[in-house]
Amino acid sequence: MSILSLSSKQQNIVRIVLATLVGLAFVFELIRDCQRDGDFMGYINAGNAVINQTHIYADYLNTWPPFFAIFSVPLAWGHAVSPIIIRLIWLIGIIVSWYFIAKWTVRISTGSTLTFKPTNENARIWFLDWRVFLPFLFVLRFIIDDLSNIQINSFILLSCLYAIHCYLHERHITAGIILGIIISLKVYPIFLLFFFVYKRAYKTTAISLLIIGLTTLISLLIFGWDVGVQYYTDWIQNKAMGETILTHKNQSIFPWFEGLLTDQSRGLDIRYNVLSLTAAWSKKITYIVIGSAALYIAWLFRKGNSRYSVVGQFAFVLAAIPILSPLAWKYYFVFLFPLLFIQFNYLLQTRTKGVTRLLFIVSIALAILSTDGLLGVWFSDVLEVFGCVTWATILLLVSYLVQEKGMAHTD
Repeated sequence: MSILSLSSKQQNIVRIVLATLVGLAFVFELIRDCQRDGDFMGYINAGNAVINQTHIYADYLNTWPPFFAIFSVPLAWGHAVSPIIIRLIWLIGIIVSWYFIAKWTVRISTGSTLTFKPTNENARIWFLDWRVFLPFLFVLRFIIDDLSNIQINSFILLSCLYAIHCYLHERHITAGIILGIIISLKVYPIFLLFFFVYKRAYKTTAISLLIIGLTTLISLLIFGWDVGVQYYTDWIQNKAMGETILTHKNQSIFPWFEGLLTDQSRGLDIRYNVLSLTAAWSKKITYIVIGSAALYIAWLFRKGNSRYSVVGQFAFVLAAIPILSPLAWKYYFVFLFPLLFIQFNYLLQTRTKGVTRLLFIVSIALAILSTDGLLGVWFSDVLEVFGCVTWATILLLVSYLVQEKGMAHTD
């Protein structure tokens, strides 16, 4: 028996119980994480390096573009006043951002407004409506990861969604400014920029490139030309394009292929390789696979010009970002939420059965059931060695592609 088959009163009880548990989990994370270093310490160290004029990449935690260190200066100032308060503000910001992530996902994909109160209006959706709340629960483990590591990914996702919203409403300058800034901070939204180029959104693309150029110029002016160029060179060669971090915690497609094509272990001394190539050849083959898949997807998306298809395609790109990034810790996968929302609601409304539904269900099972909170750390790590989160993402993406292909044939 599914939740949806329960009576309205029973469903509300389940909602309240689940929402209470989520709230308690958030409170626990706030209390615990505001006292931890987390990855947030890397932000603080980067900001202090700018203030003290020391090498910004002396700290191994700093894998971000040079402009991120400048962005982190106010965080370092806040940390000097109170390490706990600055973390608490950041963590509360992550939690609040998820209301707006849900709000913009709902608005972009359905045109409806998210509300705090139950409603029967077609143009309004309660934030505890199963259409919203279940996709949220699907990614909850990744949200908790984002909180426990005091990360920035939820803010980046929110910014991406707002940029897409602005683009769909022909506010190209605003969309370009937002996209340019977040690419300058965390480079992985560049895949969204590539998709804007594919959609011939040249004004948004041009503004984004202009902002990226301006942030780079600001960095060079603050660091000095020679030091700034050195920082960008260091970041490109050793961070953005450096060797793949081969660990089960990195759920990018790159380490999965390296585990498949080389004799290296991703962890726990487990190997699943079918070949024994070099790491360099593994990376080349990975690029070939990604490039080939991108060409097929571009061909498939060429006819999808309805608003529903365009929004779905943007959500598809967002969901693909984590596995396409050379480095993808589990908290990167908060980016799955928009596509999960769209796919879940499509399957709910159409009652579609077959491959699309099966792929979606298996994707959710891999993403949720592999968490160490359910299986224990060791078994969860074993599944991660084989890329359970990577494959959860791939199956979700394929689920959407099967749907998109079917709709294209219908048209």
